[in-house]
Amino acid sequence: MTVLNGVNGMSVDEKPDSPMYVYESTVHCTNILLGLNDQRKKDILCDVTLIVERKEFRAHRAVLAACSEYFWQALVGQTKNDLVVSLPEEVQKFGLFVWWLMTDRKLAE
Repeated sequence: MTVLNGVNGMSVDEKPDSPMYVYESTVHCTNILLGLNDQRKKDILCDVTLIVERKEFRAHRAVLAACSEYFWQALVGQTKNDLVVSLPEEVQKFGLFVWWLMTDRKLAE
């Protein structure tokens, strides 16, 4: 744990009455990705449809943009509520790619 100053409305220069400690979870990030992937599978809060080889994949644009410079460029600044992005035909196994983005798990062939 680390001592954290400058929370609960205090500036970093102010001293808290007592030290504050930060607990760093080793599973928090994984749990977030699993929750987002579960939402994606149920089409909950998905705000982009990706089309590859006439197949549609629903996703969260924030996750795509955070994980990929390509999607960052394609998605940032788009204002439509439900955006549709068509990807080049040469993209293969795109479903596995989206699964990897949402779970951080890779499949070996």
